[in-house]
Amino acid sequence: MAPVYAIFLQSIDGTLLETGIAVGIYTILKGVLCLSFANIKPKQVSHKTMMTLGYIVMGLVYFAYPGTSALMHVFILQALLSIGESLITPSWSALIAISLDEGREREIYSKFYGFRALFEGCAAIIGGLIAMQMGFSTIFYLMAIFALISAILMQFLEKVQVKN
Repeated sequence: MAPVYAIFLQSIDGTLLETGIAVGIYTILKGVLCLSFANIKPKQVSHKTMMTLGYIVMGLVYFAYPGTSALMHVFILQALLSIGESLITPSWSALIAISLDEGREREIYSKFYGFRALFEGCAAIIGGLIAMQMGFSTIFYLMAIFALISAILMQFLEKVQVKN
């Protein structure tokens, strides 16, 4: 969504520099938070709880985007979005890692990242079409709905062992 996001920022009088700053805020804060969350043990807060909270945060942030008209609001939303992503990413990676069969690690990670990239690419194309036809609000609301559905689906997550 990065190119679509850049056009969104331009629509509220953002420049390419400010788009870079917004993405930088998100990425740097995500890195700092992922590092700080490394000390949280699954016995303290489960992977499921971390991911559920992350998807809820992301959903709420996406719902806030359509009302955004100032760059400072975008910067704040980007910071909040990084919190959600930082709650999700390490837990997803941990769940994959504990589900690996020895000797199949490359295959499983290849499939995970391969399918993820395929779905992200298709979502970006569809998102661009939706934003072009129906506006940015529609795409942000859809992203919010998908994030909140993901939070609900997390409640059905069980420890899965990958089988040959």
